[in-house]
Amino acid sequence: MHLVVAATQTEMDAYRCIDQSTANQVHRLVSGVGPMESGITLSRFLERHHTKIRTVVNFGIGGAYYSGPNRQLELIDLCLAEREILGDFGVCYGDRVEPFAQDDFPAQSVFELDPHLLATARSALSAETIDSTVGTFVTVNGASGFRVRGDRFADRYGAICENMEGAAVARVCELFHLPLVEVRAISNQVEDRTEEVWPIAEAAARAAQAATLIIKRLQEVR
Repeated sequence: MHLVVAATQTEMDAYRCIDQSTANQVHRLVSGVGPMESGITLSRFLERHHTKIRTVVNFGIGGAYYSGPNRQLELIDLCLAEREILGDFGVCYGDRVEPFAQDDFPAQSVFELDPHLLATARSALSAETIDSTVGTFVTVNGASGFRVRGDRFADRYGAICENMEGAAVARVCELFHLPLVEVRAISNQVEDRTEEVWPIAEAAARAAQAATLIIKRLQEVR
């Protein structure tokens, strides 16, 4: 069995609407928003079911960085995570976060995702002529409300986007020795926030579509 994980019911509802053919062969889990909630929810689920799970697909929406290696990312574009970094684990100096020194707080903050699953995911999307960008994701406890904060994360880590669950999901999957792939659709640019309405529903549907294609490919090869 494969496990699909999304932070919100909105994202998971989009997946349920698309994926009818494999519904009985896939576990679905709404993890909750943020590193703490998602980590706890996924841990409790896997404590009971990890022997039944072969792979985990984490999907949802994310905010694209202006700076960094992929400034061309637009709304609804798809991104696949090569690694996840817990970006605001450190000391906050206004809009700047300095990571804790490992000698002082030797906690893991960088998580490499499974390269074979990543290649499979890229292949599944490419087969449907769907473009995706591969790169580093940053997980934050609080979404960046100013462009300068996002630029700092992008420049420090060479990151392409941010979210609020990926590093926690990666840490739990590492604990249970489960391979993980993560796909997100861009719902917004990380900029100085305004009253602009973001295409969250459209991005959620796009990410759900990608997750469905990835799951179908995984069922063929694993």
